[in-house]
Amino acid sequence: MNPRGVSARAVIIGLLLTPLNVFFLVKSIWMWGGFTGSESLFANTIGLLFLHALLNQWLRRRRPTWAFSPGEMLTIYLMLGMSTGLVSSVWDLGGALSGYITYPFWFATDSNEWRELLWPNLPIWLTIQDRSVLEGFYMGRADPYRWGILKAWAGPAFWWACLVGSLMWVCLCLNSIVRRRWADEEKLPFPMTILPVQLVDERGTLLRDKLFLLAVAISAGLGTWTMLASIAPSLPSLPLGIDYTQYVENNRPWNFIRHTSLQWRPWALGLCYLIPLDLALSLFVFDLLWTAEYVVSGHLGWCISKWSGFPYGEQQTAGGFIALAVAAFWLDRAYLVQVLRRAVGMRSVLQEAEPEAFGYRVAVLGCLAGLGFLWWLLARAGMPTWVIWSFLPLYFVMCLVISRLRAQLGPPTHQLYGAMPNWILPTVAGTRALGPRTMGMFFLLRPFLQEQRNHPAPLQLEALKMAEGGRMERPRIALALAVVAPLAILCYFWATIHIGYRLGLGTADTQVWQLNVPFWGTEWLESAVRDPAGFSSSGTIAIGFGMVFTLALYFLKLRFQWWPLHPVAFPIAIASTIQSMTPVIFAAWLVKALLLRYGGLRAHRTALPFFLGLLVGDATTSLLRAVLFELLDIRVGL
Repeated sequence: MNPRGVSARAVIIGLLLTPLNVFFLVKSIWMWGGFTGSESLFANTIGLLFLHALLNQWLRRRRPTWAFSPGEMLTIYLMLGMSTGLVSSVWDLGGALSGYITYPFWFATDSNEWRELLWPNLPIWLTIQDRSVLEGFYMGRADPYRWGILKAWAGPAFWWACLVGSLMWVCLCLNSIVRRRWADEEKLPFPMTILPVQLVDERGTLLRDKLFLLAVAISAGLGTWTMLASIAPSLPSLPLGIDYTQYVENNRPWNFIRHTSLQWRPWALGLCYLIPLDLALSLFVFDLLWTAEYVVSGHLGWCISKWSGFPYGEQQTAGGFIALAVAAFWLDRAYLVQVLRRAVGMRSVLQEAEPEAFGYRVAVLGCLAGLGFLWWLLARAGMPTWVIWSFLPLYFVMCLVISRLRAQLGPPTHQLYGAMPNWILPTVAGTRALGPRTMGMFFLLRPFLQEQRNHPAPLQLEALKMAEGGRMERPRIALALAVVAPLAILCYFWATIHIGYRLGLGTADTQVWQLNVPFWGTEWLESAVRDPAGFSSSGTIAIGFGMVFTLALYFLKLRFQWWPLHPVAFPIAIASTIQSMTPVIFAAWLVKALLLRYGGLRAHRTALPFFLGLLVGDATTSLLRAVLFELLDIRVGL
């Protein structure tokens, strides 16, 4: 066993903790609506890593032979991060999957005609269509471990584990290909790796820093008081956010503001401090511009809904993300050509001086194998060939965009709502051309094609970055992450049926979002099948405008050093998570700008532990609060 790398005990611990982590996350979604997953870092994994680091410092003094190496601690952290990203949100990957594969069958009636309209377009092998099996799942108070129930869920669980495992495998191969270019040659800063790497440092420098400990105490104190106030309403609650919906919902044109809540939690402040100055300022500016765009459009009568139609915010952001992908591939085109030359055995300037997760040939062939398997699965589900060849490249390009954003800038979230292929293809091709079988598959894939805030692909790239300095062997950590993905989905299905058949998806014992999300998705599918439409000229123009505008910002940023607005901010700033952090983003930008202006880089480095402490304290308190509420069966929001 290598004491400095990905050891057997670290992988075994990670595998054993994965079912517990998934069960805990699924339970929190069903009971409270979840407590992590919308930001670039996950509160549960940061909290666990901090507690592990404290335990490890004690082991180093009392039982040195039992202590974990940095690589082992990071291995456990990354494996839990993968499973968290796949199941930790009802809006994003995995969390609503059980609802999507059952809702159209349980709620089908003669009046809505879903049996004739929707069922033929939903593959039997990916869904549960037997109402006798679904009765306990929706009504609760049933035993999930009867043979008929387990048999009905086993097939879909297997195929979804294969599908998600293949998606993550292709992402892993792509991240292995680009790691050298982005980490070694371009030397991107990878801001989201700063805290985990410093927490596992053998010297424990961060854990002894006075500013760090002060910040941990402050944020933990605020979190503890908030927890007590939620249990005992007689205690005054601390104003860590505001929801001003009541002030604008019936006040035109202010009711066109899309997201009407603001937060200033310590977690958000610590996360925003990691953002580069130009991105922080740009996010603040574009946030205000997006809000003004919708308010002015509503005032002038150019739109009747803030969620659809003009000014086509989702379509503009889709074009923005496509532009970011085009720019990244254009700038890295020479490197990618060399990778392909090496993969096919031609002469290449690339030399594998430092071990990669996979050799270039293995990575390229592995990527092609994964794509081939996904092509077969989607074709079996009824997707036309031309749709598959459009869907897969677009999906994985967006995954690389997410990895690039996290590696280069570390935004507090990477919310890509409207930029995934299930939104872009109906806009530019039309639901009529795509066909009902394609729309049915898009419906089933919606849990994996929504906002992408907790997508694990950037964590894979960060894992390969954190392996530097001998902390981990890249091939080993890559294989560990590859195994975790399908395991997490299998654990998700186990946790879902265990909790679902006891609580009931359609009862008041579960969070309303758990049922609302598949309801809205089913409405979307019904509309697409009943009334197929051609391509949207307005939406397509909006996508084109977003591309051109973002490329123009990119050109200005590369051409003029003084240009203040970063192109990445334009498509990201419309995200609900970013807009809720508006005051925090501005505060973090102001503090960081003043520190760098009057104290230089030294002042920034001195202050950094304080903001990392805010992250750690808030994350640990949130984790412990969720565990306590679970043990005491307390039903209040997290």
